[in-house]
Amino acid sequence: QYGYFQASLASLTVLVGIQLYLIWLQNSNAGHWRLLKECTSVLLGYKPALDAYRVATGVKQKAGQKIDVMTEMTCAKCAEMFAEAIPGVIIQLMAIITIQEEKQVPKGAWASLVVSAFSTGFISASISYDYDTNPEKRQQTPDFYGYIPAQASTRTVVFTTMIFFSAGMLLIRCTTIVLLGLVGKRWAFAYIGGDLGLYLLMKILRGDFWYWV
Repeated sequence: QYGYFQASLASLTVLVGIQLYLIWLQNSNAGHWRLLKECTSVLLGYKPALDAYRVATGVKQKAGQKIDVMTEMTCAKCAEMFAEAIPGVIIQLMAIITIQEEKQVPKGAWASLVVSAFSTGFISASISYDYDTNPEKRQQTPDFYGYIPAQASTRTVVFTTMIFFSAGMLLIRCTTIVLLGLVGKRWAFAYIGGDLGLYLLMKILRGDFWYWV
C-alpha cells in the first residue's frame, strides 16, 4: 500500500512540475509578477478553474505570452491526463487486482476507480467539445470541426456519450496494461508501443501528423 502511495505522490509531483514548466514557457516574457501569480494558481490547485474562467469570459492573450488561453487550458488538461489522471487509474487497478484473495475489495476502492475514470473521460471530452464548438475553428477548418450539432439537447447527448466512451476506453486500456504488466513488463511496454505506433501511423497516412504533434 505504501508503494501505491509513493506512485500516486510521484505522479502528482510530475504533474505540478509539468504545469510549472508550461507556465514558465507561457509567461517568461510577461513579467515576474504575472509569473508568480500563475505559479501560485498551480501550487494552490485552482489553475483548472482559472483557465476555464478565462476561456468562458473571452480573456485575450496578454503581451509576452506565447499562446492563447484556449491552447493554454488544453495543454494543462493534457498534462493532467498524462501525469495524474491516467496513472491514477492504473495505480488503482493495480491495487484492486493484486489484493490478497482472502480480502474483499472495499466498495470505496471501486467508487474511487469509477470517479477517476469518468473524471478523465470528462477532461478528454471537454477538450474535444471546446475545440469543435469554437466558431473560429469551425469557420477555418469546416472539414474537420463541426461533428457536434447545434441543438442544445443533442449537444448534451453527444457530450455525455463522449464522456462514457472515453472513460470506457480508458478502463479497457488501463486494465490491459495492468494485466500484461503482471505477466511481464515487456508485454505492457510492447502493447503501449504498438498502440501508439498504430495511432501515429494512421495520422501519417491521413496526412495530419504535424497537426496532431
